[in-house]
Amino acid sequence: MGRIGPYGSFALAVGRKDEIPGSSGGGKALPGDVKPDNSQLRDYWLSLLYKRLIGPKVLAIHVAGLQRKPRPGRVIRDKLRIYAHCTSYHNHNYVRGSITLYIINLHRSRKKIKLAGTLRDKIVHQYLLQPYGKDGLHSKSVQLNGQPLAMVDDGTLPELKPRPLRAGRTLVIPPLTMSFYVVKNVNALACRYR
Repeated sequence: MGRIGPYGSFALAVGRKDEIPGSSGGGKALPGDVKPDNSQLRDYWLSLLYKRLIGPKVLAIHVAGLQRKPRPGRVIRDKLRIYAHCTSYHNHNYVRGSITLYIINLHRSRKKIKLAGTLRDKIVHQYLLQPYGKDGLHSKSVQLNGQPLAMVDDGTLPELKPRPLRAGRTLVIPPLTMSFYVVKNVNALACRYR
């Protein structure tokens, strides 16, 4: 994601596959291939949320405090990756003009993010993906906002409920997680039209 993400702002068509940190990469589940045993495939849940929340338009963002200057002889490895997109216009839970932040925290510590400007006063819906179980990153299961994800039955997906965060709240990103934050009703001009 870190290598491909910046090209989205050039309107290039790119294919990509992100994995939850520690994933083996062996999962080949696609949304059309839902089977009960796919509930154990971590990449599936990430792909499903991505498809439901992320729209095609990429937005430019500025993150204060993350733009570090390289020092001679040191390579900066960006362990907190933040991307902004228009929320998918196929998702009827959000009005056009909403924005979705996609955040990957590869740090071993939690990170805090304060939204600024017009984003600060908006309600945010959190979709936080973390490993589920005692095996940590080696776990075969995933939880969404603290609830384990599993198929309801052979062909029924569970309800993927967001956790509402009050306006002005600091986003706390746990270590080694992937998350989506939908900033509701921003009325972003770039996101109001296809």
